[in-house]
Amino acid sequence: MSMNSTPASLARPRKYFSLQRVLLCALPLLVLMLWIVALSSLATAGGTATADSPARMSVQVPPAAKSAPVVMLEMNIAVTRKASAKHLGAVVRVRPPGGSAIEVGRVSLGGKDGSYQFNVARALGQASAGSAEIEVEVIDRDGGEPPSGAALTIGRAQFVTR
Repeated sequence: MSMNSTPASLARPRKYFSLQRVLLCALPLLVLMLWIVALSSLATAGGTATADSPARMSVQVPPAAKSAPVVMLEMNIAVTRKASAKHLGAVVRVRPPGGSAIEVGRVSLGGKDGSYQFNVARALGQASAGSAEIEVEVIDRDGGEPPSGAALTIGRAQFVTR
């Protein structure tokens, strides 16, 4: 037996993978995954609006909306499929938390993508928390039937208080 060697009864195998180490290393990954899922639900575009069904998107109502004199809905609407309608347009509605949908405006859609603003202070009323649903419906601004081949998408929507 040499001086540098340890007796077999004292030598223990090293534990490189304990359950505590694995969980401690996986915790930041779990937090990152939850953060990505939460942000992806905010960043995704709304559904596609067609003549048969409107596009819908949920948007957080800022706490300052309850006392702000002006609350603006800023949004992008993209034409993903143009129809034969001479004057393609959209109706924008807001459904506050616990309320019914209220029309806040109508827009004409000439190009592929456009940014629009609507004052929604009356539509939101005294809603101070939660999320409101934005709804965009395809219309023919000339008064005819909604164009069957058109499709619109909500690209971005947010409430801004002033």
